[in-house]
Amino acid sequence: MTVTERPDGTTPSPGTRYWHRSLHDYAAMTASGPGGREGGSAEPARFARHGSLPRYPLPEPAGELGAISGAFGSAAGPDGPAAAPTAAFHSALLHYSCGVLRTEFGPTARWPYHRAAPSARCFAPVEAYLWTPGHEGLPAGVHAYDPAHHALVRLRPGDHRSVLGKAMGADIEDALGVLILSTVFWRTAFRYGDYAYRLCAQETGLVAGNVMMVAGTLGAEAHLHHQFLDGTLDRLLGTEGPQESIAAVLPLYPRRAEGPRPVRRSAATHAEPALSALLGPPPGRPAAAPTGLHGLAGLTAADGAARLTSTADFSLLPAGTPPPAPPRAPVGGAELADCLRRRTSGSPAFKPARRPLPLAALLRTVGPVLAPWVSDAVPDGDAPPVTVHLWAVDVSGLADGIHRVMADGLHPVGPAGDVHPSQLGTEAANIDYRSVGAVVFLSAPREDAQAAFGDRGFRVLHHEAGVVAQRLCVLSAAEGLAARIHNGYAARTVSRALGLPPGHEPLFQIALGTPGPDERYLMPVPRLSPPAHGPGRPGLHPGGEPVQNEVHCA
Repeated sequence: MTVTERPDGTTPSPGTRYWHRSLHDYAAMTASGPGGREGGSAEPARFARHGSLPRYPLPEPAGELGAISGAFGSAAGPDGPAAAPTAAFHSALLHYSCGVLRTEFGPTARWPYHRAAPSARCFAPVEAYLWTPGHEGLPAGVHAYDPAHHALVRLRPGDHRSVLGKAMGADIEDALGVLILSTVFWRTAFRYGDYAYRLCAQETGLVAGNVMMVAGTLGAEAHLHHQFLDGTLDRLLGTEGPQESIAAVLPLYPRRAEGPRPVRRSAATHAEPALSALLGPPPGRPAAAPTGLHGLAGLTAADGAARLTSTADFSLLPAGTPPPAPPRAPVGGAELADCLRRRTSGSPAFKPARRPLPLAALLRTVGPVLAPWVSDAVPDGDAPPVTVHLWAVDVSGLADGIHRVMADGLHPVGPAGDVHPSQLGTEAANIDYRSVGAVVFLSAPREDAQAAFGDRGFRVLHHEAGVVAQRLCVLSAAEGLAARIHNGYAARTVSRALGLPPGHEPLFQIALGTPGPDERYLMPVPRLSPPAHGPGRPGLHPGGEPVQNEVHCA
């Protein structure tokens, strides 16, 4: 019996149907999409337009962020801002989280704007908004981030901390600010149709994971909230569903020496209509260009069914088993900003150089990815609801075959030996599985999430798995590896090969290898700021004296 069949004859929910179609019938789902092409007349704009709304240019982002260990809550990380953050803090946070880091050149260049997080064909459907209590030159209010011009655009002035906290069902009185991520579905759906809902959910998780890493190196702590009153945040930002849907909320807090701040869940219940009425009319934003999104019934139904109207409906996944040992720490000397600039998905046809992956480098890549973060989807202190498996194809010092990644190392799954891609159900035609070093699979408990969150569970698990995927991609860059995310796999076959329990689904496939030849050149966007000496102090080297501006093209 499939997830779309009910013995009692009832109709499954839109989210249940979408789970099944996107994982077990993805080829037909993508084939039925509009099939738009880059450069064609139907391609939507890659950046939002904000018309004549007030703009606040951000200073040049600093050239360095700090050691990557700070992204995982290392005690050696910098102290965060104790009160209102600075313009330099926001500049670094937004640029390295959501900005354009590289541009593409070459005879086959067609994806000109590359972000820090992987994006399907670089469509970049995720938009970022910031509520801030204000700092020098920037009044308190809600702003949209304009990555094309590295500026903030004011949407709604004022202190909206109370409404945001109530919409999130949480106490955020000590927050430095709140970052809100939305998805503009048509940027991806003009090509992939209904399947864009899954791609956008994955990418939201990748971007959220990147926000948490960047915030960590800046001395702050970002929490991931999947649950909020969608209509209230729509009114606050002036977004209009289903064209643009609020996807995740990340409040920012100063890092604490005693450890991560837990989610302070509110005992009071708040409902969307009454809370939205406190905001007044939505901001006057330029009208969006017409799209074909309303013709995508699967996407719009899944997104609509996931919306929340009362904080009484917020929930948690069941308590899990804590990790048996602290996750391995990342390499302390790797500079996060450099890793983000060097992160690569490889050439369009992923054919890495045939070179064994050193086991030590692989362990440094996969070891830290399950370090806990603060999420409103799990009980405080729980590990993320993500299982990691590794298919070792060509790893020096490690037997070929399937291994489960645990906090205390790699555990074989089944007998060692060569595994043919057909045994795993890997179907990505543009990945040469003979030349990859390893393939990582991320899975999560679909049935538990559907029981806890209803149709919002699809988003929750893809976001949580996306955080792990982004960590893996960035840590791969620290080791000089390419990491290609690809959804070309048969989910049932993968589940059997990995020995997943009933109700769990594989959500990500990530191929790892040494980058091979590529006729494209990804040029880092020139920046004129020298390395910062700590967060919020661009333009100073450790000696404290101004240094000559330089262009970073590494």
